[in-house]
Amino acid sequence: SRSELVALGLSLRYALLEGENLSLISRSLKENLKKMMKYSTVCAKLAVLDLIIVDELRGAESEPFAIFQGQLTNDSDLINDAIASSNANNVECAHFRRFYSAFWRADYIQAEASSQVLLSLPSSKRPKLISIYFYFFRGLLAFRRYRENNSEEQLRIGIEAICKLEFWFQYAPSNFENKLFLLNAEQYASLPNIYEAKTQYEASINSARDNGRLHEQGLAFELMGNFLSSVTSYEPSEAMKCWKNAYLCYLQWGAKEKAACLFKEHNLNVFDVDSCGNPLKHSRDVS
Repeated sequence: SRSELVALGLSLRYALLEGENLSLISRSLKENLKKMMKYSTVCAKLAVLDLIIVDELRGAESEPFAIFQGQLTNDSDLINDAIASSNANNVECAHFRRFYSAFWRADYIQAEASSQVLLSLPSSKRPKLISIYFYFFRGLLAFRRYRENNSEEQLRIGIEAICKLEFWFQYAPSNFENKLFLLNAEQYASLPNIYEAKTQYEASINSARDNGRLHEQGLAFELMGNFLSSVTSYEPSEAMKCWKNAYLCYLQWGAKEKAACLFKEHNLNVFDVDSCGNPLKHSRDVS
């Protein structure tokens, strides 16, 4: 029924944002897309947005827009369609998709631009599921930008994100713990407070692992590696170990394209991986 498909779409979106295996999400979205299109085109359009995210992270192309038979061919068409039908939720979700995808592919300029568009939407003022992830990633982006240009406005945005997650943490600690640790780590890295930053990165890694958020465990490893590489008192091998673990987390998540980009950026061929960025059989588990 329509209500069941809407519920399925919401559960798959939550699974995607919470780090469920991308191959499983992709399979379920593709299996149910025609049914969604039959009973609820709004639901189908949201599912296509989710499938775009999954495809980009996996480095796959499943041609999700084929379901619209030429009427809609890209996410700009989806945005214009949502505006024309006064569907504020789909407009916001489409812009969130741009923001989320840009962050994961390390296109931080595009991510910041998309965040500004999202904040300009009246619907963004109402709390919803994607608000959690928006403010989390926006905070991480802000601390990065602060370290690049020393902008007090970026520092304010990062601290604002911490305050929001501290508030939400009161009601569901396990849902927010690793995110809050990582935002705190990035704030300490920005000060900089080397000891506290490293402590918070490690806490985020452990919390993400314990709560089954493999993607955010990988992200914490990656950002910790970036931080350690900027601190002269740490050996380069320490950062490389973090990047290796991030790489393995991303692969296990199913984000082959994200893993490949990290592999190339940091020349991770010094580890037990092949030239395509795949771990060899004797590679050790994530430490």
